[in-house]
Formats: sequence, C-alpha cells, structure tokens
Amino acid sequence: MKIKAIITIALIISAALMASKVSPGVNMEQFREGKYIHIDSMVIEFDKTDADVQVKYSLSPFAQAYMFLFGSRHLEPKIEEIFFDFEDVEVERIGRNSALIHIENISRQNDEFYLHDSRKLGMQPDVLTLVYPTTARQNIEHATATPDLFYK
Repeated sequence: MKIKAIITIALIISAALMASKVSPGVNMEQFREGKYIHIDSMVIEFDKTDADVQVKYSLSPFAQAYMFLFGSRHLEPKIEEIFFDFEDVEVERIGRNSALIHIENISRQNDEFYLHDSRKLGMQPDVLTLVYPTTARQNIEHATATPDLFYK
C-alpha cells in the first residue's frame, strides 16, 4: 500500500475519532469495558415456529470509522454472538445502526399453540419487544433472556 493511502486512512480515522469526542450525540458510558456495540432495542416478531428480529444498535466512534472503511461484514460475528443460545440464526442484513436476523425453530408447535422456551441473550438490549402473531406487544427493559411464552 502506498504511503499516501496509509496517511489518508490514518487522517480519516483520526478526524472521525476527534469529531466523536466533541459530538454531543455520543454517550461514551454505553461503550464500557471495551465493548464497541450497544444494543438500543431488539424486536422479535414471532411467526409460527420462526421469528424475524430487528436489532438497533449504536457503535463506538472507532467501530463506526472501521465500518465506514472496511464494511459491515466484520460486524456479523458480533451480531451472531447476541444469539449464541439460539439455533438456525441467519443474519440477513447489517446496516450502520441496525441489523435484520431470521431465526428458524425459535418456538415449537404443540397442538394449536406455539411454545417458546427462554433463551439467553449474549448482550442486554435497553428494550426487548416481543411481537406476537396477533400483533400484541410486550416490552421488557434490560432483558438478559427471552421469557418462556406461548402464542397462537
């Protein structure tokens, strides 16, 4: 790589980090202990035995600069880590501040009901929203796991 390209990349990263220090919109407390991602909200929409999950997150300024330069595919393992206790997790889309995940067999069918067993979450969202097929919603603040539940 040419020296001009290296210097340009270093200047871009430095400028992004300095801008984030003076920006009032960044709360550095949410990125404690080396975490570079903070889960603002997670919405799980149940559909029979499967679910679609929308995760909204904030990235640390360094992670934002890294993602700007190298793309979002390096963020995929961190997103999958949130759902370590689930099987059949597929990351469909990763954006600057949100991701869309599809989880198969999150619940099991028992006669006319679907049963979901509690699963631990790899990171704690500020708000976990569960959306049932009847469009009823349940909000849980600072959840460490999904609750045991059933739905039609």
